Parts: sequence; C-alpha cells; structure tokens
Amino acid sequence: MRRAGLIGWGAFWVGMILRLVALWLSSQLGPGSVQFAFGIGFFTFLAAILLGTAAGLVGAIIVARRPWNWVGWLYVLTGVLQGVMTSGLAYAGLTLPTDPNAVATFFAWANGVVDFAVPFSVAALVLGLFPDGTWVSPRWRVIGVLAAIGAALGSLEVGFGAPSMVLIVGSVNPYRASGPLGDLIRTSQSIGIGSLIVELAAVLAVASIVVRYRAAAIDGRRQIRWLLFAAVLALISSTPLLYSQLAPNAGRTTFDALSLVFGALCLAPIATLIAITRYRLYEIDRIVNRALLYGALTAILAGVFTAGIGLAQRLFVAMTGVTSDAAIVLATLVVATLYAPLRKRLEAVVDRRFKFDELRFGAYRHEIDRVLSIVEPTAAAERLIREAVTELGATGGAILSKDGRVTASAGMWPGPGSRRGPTETVPIPGAASELATIVLGPRSDGHPYRPADLAELGSVASMIARAVRAGGPAH
Repeated sequence: MRRAGLIGWGAFWVGMILRLVALWLSSQLGPGSVQFAFGIGFFTFLAAILLGTAAGLVGAIIVARRPWNWVGWLYVLTGVLQGVMTSGLAYAGLTLPTDPNAVATFFAWANGVVDFAVPFSVAALVLGLFPDGTWVSPRWRVIGVLAAIGAALGSLEVGFGAPSMVLIVGSVNPYRASGPLGDLIRTSQSIGIGSLIVELAAVLAVASIVVRYRAAAIDGRRQIRWLLFAAVLALISSTPLLYSQLAPNAGRTTFDALSLVFGALCLAPIATLIAITRYRLYEIDRIVNRALLYGALTAILAGVFTAGIGLAQRLFVAMTGVTSDAAIVLATLVVATLYAPLRKRLEAVVDRRFKFDELRFGAYRHEIDRVLSIVEPTAAAERLIREAVTELGATGGAILSKDGRVTASAGMWPGPGSRRGPTETVPIPGAASELATIVLGPRSDGHPYRPADLAELGSVASMIARAVRAGGPAH
C-alpha cells in the first residue's frame, strides 16, 4: 500500500510540474507562434489544466488508501497524461515556426489524438467502476470493451484519417494513412463511429451506476448521487462536440465544445472527492486534509509565478525594449515571500472542515464513533460487512442473526448472486445474537474465494463478536 501511495503521489507531482512547464511555455508564445486551431484560448487551456490537476489529486488520494481500486489509477493516469500532452502542445506551439522538428510535430499530432479520443472513454470507465473499482456484475464488463474500442477507433480516425493535425491551423498530418486503409479510416471518421461507440459506453456506464444505486445503502446512494450528477452534465456537454464532428461546416465550434467538455469532466473527480470527504467513502479524511492544503497552495503559487513572469517581462520590454531573465528571479522571490503566510491561511481554512482536532468535539466524537462501530451490534455488523465486501471483492453480502434475520448488508444485496443463494457462508465463531453468520455473493471478477481469505474473515468476525458480547451489558 505504501509503495502504491508513493507511485500515486509521485505521478501527481510529475503531472503538476509538467503543467507548470506548460504554463511557462504558453507565456512565451509570441505573435509569430503557430496558432492553435479553432481559436483555442485561455478558457480551453485553463479547463484542461484544471481537469488534469483535479484528476491527479483525487487519484493520488484514492491510490494511497485503496491501491487495488481502479478508479484511483484511472484518475492518476489522466493527471499524468494531461500534463504530458499540455506541455508537449505548448512546446509545439513555441517551436514549430522556427524549428519544425520531429518531437514538436509528434506532440502536436498526439494532442489531437488524445484530446478527441481518450477523455470520454476514461470517464465511462470511472462511472462503471465507481466506487469500489469493480463492475456491478460480469456482464457490465462490456462497458470497458466498448470504451477501449471507441478510444482506439477514435484515435485512428483523428490520427491517421484527418488531412491535418487537428490542433494546428494550416498543418499537414504527417501520419495520414493512404490507400484502402486510409479510405476506410476516413469513412469511419465521416460517420463518427469512434465517438458513437464511446457515447454508447458512457450511456451504459450511467445505466450501471443507476443499478448500483438502487441496490446501495443510504450512504452509498448519497455518494453515487454526486458522481451521477457529474456524469449527466458531462454527457450533456458532449452533445456540441459530437455535433461539430458529424455536421458539415461545423469547424470553429469544435474547440469551444471541447472546452465545455473539459470543464464538465472536471466535475467527475470533484464529485468523487466530495463523496470521499462528506460521506467518508474511503475513510481518508486526514489524507484529504494534506492533499487539499498542498494542492491549493501549489495551484495558487503556480498562478502567481506565471502571472509574475508575464508582468515582469512586459515591464522590462516597456523600459528597456528587451526581455530579461531577471523577470524569473523577481517572480521566484514573490512566490518565496508568499509561501509561508499563504500556507498558514489555507491551513486554517482547510482545518475547519478536515482536521478532527479543530472540529467541535472532533477527536472525541471520532473516538466514540469508532468504539460504537465495534461494540454496538448493528453498527458493528454494518462495519464488518462493508469491510468484508470491499476486502474480498464481493458483489454484496450480509450479516445474519441467529434466527436468520439480516442484521446488515452491503453492496448488491439482494443482488444477482443472492437469487441463486450465497456463494459463501462463513459462520462467526463465538457468535453474538445479532452476528451469527456472514453470507457473501459471488466475487466481482467471477473467481472463487480463496480459503485463506475466508479464514481471515472468520477470525476478524470472531473478534468483533467478542467485542459485541463484552459491550452487551451496556445495551
């Protein structure tokens, strides 16, 4: 787990450094630089930066606590990929007019491929896997298949079918396919098959999360509502982009539509973060505290640094007629001066919500909650079955009392597996009246449970049963 956390946070900071590089390169673009297609401007660039930062931050938080959850890794990948593509595109815009080298040309080409083919495929996967990183049932794996096919086909259409690099005005696509294969790719592009397949995957992902919502407990439903809301907005925002690709003479609206899509896709990691913090989806409030503090601090200082360089350079040009490296030194001094007081202010704001010791009865209340989750029968059962379903990758499960009643359930329960009876039944040694048996539905990946995992679950459940009995006289 520690290694996964280091990888996740390392990837986040790599993406952040690349985004800072992209901001600095974009500040160097002059009148003679290559113009990006469709009038790309500040809002599109800012939306892409925000998407990468939000995805990378939330992904690192999830990976640090739940390294086996694919939602976190998808967000981490999005953050790194966005940093690479954004810095590469800024480099291409700065370099191509004077030095049309192979690296700049490749980044200009690759940005169009990634921006038009990948974001919605990743969004569909996140929707289908949220919140525990598994599909609702094996048949919903079709979402992953469609997302992968749509992304691959979209990449072929844009990368090898378009006559020009879609992000650079007046360019020629050096990788355009010719012959029968090229004709086939261009036909697919004219129909928009890749985009339509990705849209279908996104619609099915929304349907799967609705199914998950109907089977979830109250907190689970509250968590899903946030992501479902973000998903609906993202789907609506994709309509202008799809139209611009399918309709003839739609040209200049494409980048405006892409900016709208980027902005809407930012809501997915933000909604996930709200679910994490407000409903303790992964119980990582302390990690969120530090992540929010340093993420916000980095973003603000990066903006000040970029704006400072631009302003200082303009002042030097106005006074001396030439640029100067002293602008970078001045901007660095400003950032260094702001660091300590700004960190203190942000820490005070973040701690009001995410630091237990700063909340009224915060640490004491948290300690009471943890004790009750072990000794109070219903709370203990709810906590135990949630942990069992998460750790063993079950589609759902329940805790039964000695008379066969359901004391608590989690996941898809009753669900597809429970109609055929539970896959596994684990008696609780030394059972209390409310905690007698654990029943589990099938695993999400379709594989059987390992005997060692079931034995470990029985051992933990026995400890919980003893704790409930010890707290019995107080009830």
